[in-house]
Amino acid sequence: MEELFDTINVRDLLSTHDLTDQTAPLTAPDLRLLISRLEFHSLQIKSKVQSYIASHHQDFASLFSLCNDTVSRTDEISTDLSDILGLISYRPIDKEVKEIIDEVSAKMKEARVKKELLELVRAIVEIGERLKGVKEALRDGRLRFAAEELRELKKDLRVGDENASEPLVYGLLRKEWLVCFEEIQELLVKFVESAVRFEKESNRVLVKYQLTVDGLDGIELRTVLEAME
Repeated sequence: MEELFDTINVRDLLSTHDLTDQTAPLTAPDLRLLISRLEFHSLQIKSKVQSYIASHHQDFASLFSLCNDTVSRTDEISTDLSDILGLISYRPIDKEVKEIIDEVSAKMKEARVKKELLELVRAIVEIGERLKGVKEALRDGRLRFAAEELRELKKDLRVGDENASEPLVYGLLRKEWLVCFEEIQELLVKFVESAVRFEKESNRVLVKYQLTVDGLDGIELRTVLEAME
């Protein structure tokens, strides 16, 4: 097909004309000959084009089919895009989306509040269980454990650093802590009084290392002193 795109030199078609003179005008016979040979040349080109298309019929058919599919898909995409734009530009959808977002935000806020309340309840229950454990430790004579728990609970309950905006239950837990604190204080005083005695007759100070107070037997003086720290 390359020869179809070559430049046609008109003077090459005039075999009878003097080609050495580039400025010589064309005569009537020359023009008739030129028209005849141009028509012949055109028919040759047309024949070659038809032959080329016939020999590449399958390729052209595939190309036309591909173009047709491309146009069809373009139409479908255009239709879909128009539908989407119409949906987006439809004002009520904005309101529905806003309502959904507001509802989701409200649900998330509610879930967050419930989670915080659940964590607060867990903390309160844990502190209550620990205070209960302190009382049991005092009944069992585990003075050092009871004293250490009371020190930790004092930090957790912020005893002496109350906040008016905190839940009321914290005030009740602090009162319970104070009760436990007073109980261990009284018990430690009894142990100390039992451990150290002064004999007037001999002017001696007697120190007992194994103590018994309120039914608690075999409590070491060292344990009492460690609990008092």
